[in-house]
Amino acid sequence: MNYGLIICAGKQSRFKSDVPKALVNLNGTTLLTKNINTMSSYCDKIIVVCSVEKEHYFTNDILMGAKLVAISSGKGSGDAVWQVLNKLPLKEGDRCYILWGDCYQKDNIYSKLNSAYQGISLIPCKKEKSPYVQVVPNNDNVKIYFSKFGEPITEGYHDLSLFCCNASELKKNLNKFYDNIIGIDGNYHHKHGNEMEFLDVFNETDMKAHVVEFEQFDEFAFNTIEQFEAISKKIVD
Repeated sequence: MNYGLIICAGKQSRFKSDVPKALVNLNGTTLLTKNINTMSSYCDKIIVVCSVEKEHYFTNDILMGAKLVAISSGKGSGDAVWQVLNKLPLKEGDRCYILWGDCYQKDNIYSKLNSAYQGISLIPCKKEKSPYVQVVPNNDNVKIYFSKFGEPITEGYHDLSLFCCNASELKKNLNKFYDNIIGIDGNYHHKHGNEMEFLDVFNETDMKAHVVEFEQFDEFAFNTIEQFEAISKKIVD
């Protein structure tokens, strides 16, 4: 079984709109609908994760058959993925694509990941001089460094907001990560703050992953309305 998870539960503090970022208008439809259409060629079941406060925005015509899961937001990207994976009846060999809802991905990136996948999770990346988040490959593992936490960043790989994962392995390692950072007060306690960062699962566990490099790639991720307006002009398909 191939699952597709589109994570739309962020706080979007920099996006000055009540409408979730995933639901912005893109050439007559929504960004989410376009992502569902593309992902559906590679996934048997698609799950959209939103915050309970924004659930009413995600109507059936937008979801196009995808399942909606509403969670309490503000606990981090890793928490969102962790909650959903623990609701799924995963079996050995199941795969999941994880996409952040505030970006757009074309078919070619899924196609390359689908061809390259051999049971070990894949992180599509491109090289940058000063990546915001740096992904450092090391044999069958990766390490992640975050500029926002003051960690040393050099020229190297930056992830493309999409991940192709061995679902059962990811669930196992997210559970391990969760157990390590949850306190008796029910809150997360980690050096990277009081949220559960998804990419930290590669730092805190033995989760295996390979980098897949994309040399020619236009990144369509955004945080502000201005950034979205700029990139939307480049998306014509």
